[in-house]
Amino acid sequence: MDLMPYQLDPAKLALQRPRQRILIADDDANICELVRLYLEKEGYETVVCFNGEKALEIFRGGGIDLAILDIMMPKADGVTVCREIRKESQMPVIM
Repeated sequence: MDLMPYQLDPAKLALQRPRQRILIADDDANICELVRLYLEKEGYETVVCFNGEKALEIFRGGGIDLAILDIMMPKADGVTVCREIRKESQMPVIM
């Protein structure tokens, strides 16, 4: 299959960029699994956790490029986690 000049081959594009690490934090394991599958299919590396305290621990461990946070989680809610992240980083956060 010939690609038009404006089309990108996903396999070649993946080789050109470093893998981005995405933190997925949600207390619903089914949602985490679904999001993880889609992101990994697109070439991202994922880290999954099920509460806000663990999300902050993983974030502070370094190497996270984006966080996807549930708002209502045990131990620390997503808003609190986002506030703590903002104290240390301007990393993108999706809630």
